[in-house]
Amino acid sequence: MSLFSNIIAPLIAGLFFLLYFIYFSIANPSKATSYKYFVIFLIGISLFALGRPLQLILGPHPIPLIIVNIRMIILCGVISPVIILASDLFNRKRRKRFQAVIISFCALLGLVYVVFNTLGTRESRVLFQFAGIIAQDNLTPNMQAPFYGREVTIVVQVVTGLLLALFSLIKLIKLKLDTSLNELLTNKIFLFNSGVFIFALSFIIGSLAKQWGIYYVVSIISALLFGVSVLIDVKEVYHYYEKLIPFIKEDIIHNVAFSGFSKTKLTEMLDCLGKNSDLNTFVVVKIKDGKSKVLHDLKMIDEVLHTTDQILQSYYEEECYILLPLSNYRIGIALKLNSDTGSENRISFMEILEGIQSEICSTQRCSLAVGIGRTYENIEDLRISYHEALNAQEYAEHLENSNIIHVDNINELDHHTNTYPVKEKEKLLSLIKVGDTNNSRKAFSAFIEKFKAFIAEKPEALKVRLYEFIGSIIDSAILGGGDERRLNERMEEFFSDINHITDMETVEKWMSSVVVEIADTVAKVYESRSKTLIKKAIRCMEENYHSQLSYKDVANEVFISPSYFLSLFKQETGYTFVDYLTMLRIERAKEMLLTTDMTITQIADKTGFNNSNYFSRLFKRIVGIRARDYRVRSDHPLARTE
Repeated sequence: MSLFSNIIAPLIAGLFFLLYFIYFSIANPSKATSYKYFVIFLIGISLFALGRPLQLILGPHPIPLIIVNIRMIILCGVISPVIILASDLFNRKRRKRFQAVIISFCALLGLVYVVFNTLGTRESRVLFQFAGIIAQDNLTPNMQAPFYGREVTIVVQVVTGLLLALFSLIKLIKLKLDTSLNELLTNKIFLFNSGVFIFALSFIIGSLAKQWGIYYVVSIISALLFGVSVLIDVKEVYHYYEKLIPFIKEDIIHNVAFSGFSKTKLTEMLDCLGKNSDLNTFVVVKIKDGKSKVLHDLKMIDEVLHTTDQILQSYYEEECYILLPLSNYRIGIALKLNSDTGSENRISFMEILEGIQSEICSTQRCSLAVGIGRTYENIEDLRISYHEALNAQEYAEHLENSNIIHVDNINELDHHTNTYPVKEKEKLLSLIKVGDTNNSRKAFSAFIEKFKAFIAEKPEALKVRLYEFIGSIIDSAILGGGDERRLNERMEEFFSDINHITDMETVEKWMSSVVVEIADTVAKVYESRSKTLIKKAIRCMEENYHSQLSYKDVANEVFISPSYFLSLFKQETGYTFVDYLTMLRIERAKEMLLTTDMTITQIADKTGFNNSNYFSRLFKRIVGIRARDYRVRSDHPLARTE
């Protein structure tokens, strides 16, 4: 029994505490003061527990005396003040003075123990023998004047145990006031303080009974409670990570496609998702409507993503690719391809994409248009590959024979087609359809240069091409939501203008003004529609904030894709979906605190927070004071009883 209680039990507990320390200091670091206290406690308690076997097996006096003194300095001067300070009893003004008093008192306790234990000890005693190992413990005799070393050290141990028990109990009581009983069992802070409280009680009992093995055995129970709290923390981190994934992917898309490129930011976001930071190729896949209207079912995007992911997993490591939901029923694939194998590598990858296309077309009643960008060596060139892939996808969408096009093949195909700038025109039309005035101007500049070259060779085609150009632009604007009647009227006016155009300089100015006018018309429609959609989304959030509402739920409610909804919501409100929903819930909670008699736990539940402890922390961070104090300041009657 002595072997288990004095060697095995503290060794097991100490190793557990050490593992928890490694987890929190490496896997889940934080700058919070409470986190620092927790890490210090873990390393302290692990050294205290692991020191017991060393105290017994390293030899006779004075080694056991030295080690037990070090262990008690750690317990009194490190572990005890950490637990007391973590109870957070005093406000900021009084905290520094309180910290100084507590640290000084605990250090004095440790010093008293060391002095009287050293003065009262003259030798060690054999505790037990096992397999040739002699376990020798420190021997401090009872009732030995003038120092009474054993009696003084027992008093120090009991006082230390009382401090640990008292302040961990205070923390438990504070948690109970803000949390329901059922939630306490899944609260990591409650479990942690329960472990400390149980250890403290056993430490007091073991010290008074002079049976040190009692608290070493009980320390295993404390370690197990800590283990459960660690598992809860892992689950919370994973849950938080899952919520962040869509926003991280959205940031990646914006970094690569739209905003100012940042290699550092892109690398950090990829690392956060566990992806390689040397992705070098981009693929854009567009889902095209087939015989049915399945494209209107937003779940189809998820199904296509799932199928694509499954097939890619059979060829590539998970960290070597990432799937990104784009707008307008497009999916992005950023991956790492070997740039040394040339055309063989491209052919092999084309076969994989053909397999994806075949599988999706057989399970979903739709077809795909796939564009592949070039493979580059550096991550900063991924945005070039993205735009190449988008260009190739738009080209593939208008081909009859092939739906998978590599950007390098576009020029090869163009040798067998007319020199009319079809690709540039389609890009321009796609921008007009979404009301992107600024990029429409840039796309028009690329189109007009090739258009002038085409007309120079075939001047007789000028008016026919102008009629066709105006008709295409008007159709794109109508598809973009423009007023069909008004746009058709403008088309007739534009057709009339064409009869009076004779030279290319006039053509360019006139076409440019038409592009700007029509793009602006659609932009105003999009702006009005966006505001209407977001107003509807906010109304949906206001009506359902109390439920477990996700951005996908709201996107389905307003009939747009989830990824586009996230981007649009941030653009229109200036807030992310999660931040806005959190602020909405906190505002409703403030109203309930002032106008109802519900408890804080009930209010947390009514406002969509599953965990009242999390609600309390969030409320304090956003409002600046605790929920209970907010109610107190309002002189609410319930504040006196909470």
